[in-house]
Amino acid sequence: MAITSSRNFGRILSRVPSYPTTYRAYSAATTTSTNDCTLSRTAEQLSQLPTIGYVYLGEVPYRKALEMQKQLCRRRIDEIYALPQAARADLSRRQFSDTLILLQHPPVYTNGRRNHGKLQPDEIERLHALGCDYVETNRGGEITFHGPGQLVGYPNMYLKDHFLATKCYVKGLEYTIAETCAHFGIEANTIPGFPGVWTSPTQKVAALGTHVQRYVTSHGFALNCTTDMKWFREIIPCGLEGKTAISLQTLMEQHGKPSCDTSVDAVLPILRQSFAKVFGCNVKPLEDVSPATFRFIQELL
Repeated sequence: MAITSSRNFGRILSRVPSYPTTYRAYSAATTTSTNDCTLSRTAEQLSQLPTIGYVYLGEVPYRKALEMQKQLCRRRIDEIYALPQAARADLSRRQFSDTLILLQHPPVYTNGRRNHGKLQPDEIERLHALGCDYVETNRGGEITFHGPGQLVGYPNMYLKDHFLATKCYVKGLEYTIAETCAHFGIEANTIPGFPGVWTSPTQKVAALGTHVQRYVTSHGFALNCTTDMKWFREIIPCGLEGKTAISLQTLMEQHGKPSCDTSVDAVLPILRQSFAKVFGCNVKPLEDVSPATFRFIQELL
């Protein structure tokens, strides 16, 4: 499978304009601690952050994308930990880079690691009869849906390079979604005890589920852009009774702006900019940042 050139989706800015949001503003930071999960880092730390390569893969079957992530994580872990500990921070010693993988999936229901083997065979058959695959994964979280019109992001990052703990990395993903929603004038936030990003106490616009192995991340987030909500009505999304999924398209219609373009192609560059802003690093086309990583992904697909 040929990868669509990242350049076709516009130029990434290393710093993007601020827009109204319920989250705090990010700056060159005031603290070396990541325990507060503000993602604040010192100017010296920010100057050391690696450039992240991004790539948009179009529509990829979930199982193929899952295998791609597993292979990429294994290659990165092997490369990093083959180095002496004192040399692991030396980016020049590595061929493979941090990568923000963006894509869509054909219709599929996925479940998190805590639910392996728990879904009854007749329920799996029912989901298959809807025209969906069903896959159990090693991410956190409960059952959710992925499909066309949903922008899925799988950051593959070595968290030690970013001076981040896992909890703060997850907060960064939530902040990224909130910044993206704010661009459309939509207020989004988190709800304590309920994973994901919410636009009301009962409506979730994005699901999150991550996996971290030896500080290398996989899985990530799924933002509903123009997703058909009928698929979510067939399950209890993320195992949360009384709560529903919603799309940016529906939200804009509710805001009296039905003509606003919330397609994946329109949202994708905004999300990239938000990611760069929140994580404080440059985000550039993967083929420019790491040709080796770009080729590796292309060969897997």
